[in-house]
Amino acid sequence: LANFRGDSIMSSLSTIPQDFQSLWDNAVAPCSEDLKVFCDNVSDAITSSFLEAKEDRVVLRMSNIGKPSRQLWYETHYPEMNEENRTEYSLMLKFLYGHILEELLVLLLKTSGHSVEEQQKEHDIDGIKGHQDARVDGVLVDFKSSSGRAFSKFKNHKLVDDDPFGYIGQMSAYAAANNDKEAAFIVIDKQSGEVVVMPLHDMEMIDPVERIQELKADLESDIAPDKCYSAVPDGQSGNLKLSVSCNYCRFKFDCWEDANDGKGLRGFKYANGIRYLTQVRKVPNVEELTPNF
Repeated sequence: LANFRGDSIMSSLSTIPQDFQSLWDNAVAPCSEDLKVFCDNVSDAITSSFLEAKEDRVVLRMSNIGKPSRQLWYETHYPEMNEENRTEYSLMLKFLYGHILEELLVLLLKTSGHSVEEQQKEHDIDGIKGHQDARVDGVLVDFKSSSGRAFSKFKNHKLVDDDPFGYIGQMSAYAAANNDKEAAFIVIDKQSGEVVVMPLHDMEMIDPVERIQELKADLESDIAPDKCYSAVPDGQSGNLKLSVSCNYCRFKFDCWEDANDGKGLRGFKYANGIRYLTQVRKVPNVEELTPNF
């Protein structure tokens, strides 16, 4: 990939962490105009957050064409489904926090001399709409906030091998709509504040037109596509548990109703969180949750 990680995309984006550092080193504060835009956008994000949970959302859009077909099928056919018939405040707060951090990235980019243009430009591919984040110094970018293992995937360019949230598919759609061969993710670590830039070339992207056609066929079917992910071993116990991606899915109980010989998922409360088992050979020595979890 070295042949495209050069001047074509990284000439100015590669200096972003150092440019941010210089803001504090030289006591350069944002200008009043940029600060006002930032504050207005954060205000809008906060207000919108309380409305989004109750909005009727379009399932198929550019931002999620990279997600597994089965997950989108459930969202299409059973929109009322979730674990407790409500959206947890912690999840909405997590999304809001991420949105605010992404707005902060834009503010810092502007303050450090980078151009930020074409924000929320709308696109349409085969009737599926989407809004790109922006262009920074002429490069199509998507802003992300992340932490832990997910951040390391951006930092070490491993997202192309492990992309459970479909970020590559999302960027592929925006790039195709713009006829761009290259793009980049600008990512901030929620915990450490570290910022990294991950370039993306069209050789690493998917064909969004083909994927959209495939999804349309899957979502129109009355039969759910195959499971998104297989269960994985839970240590050496002989038990099987949900993969990380399945663990966070709000459709997991219905999707895995065939687990444990048709009895459904069994949840066990460990110190680091709930672990959902699809096969129990050895009962864990921790509290088991009720079937309603």
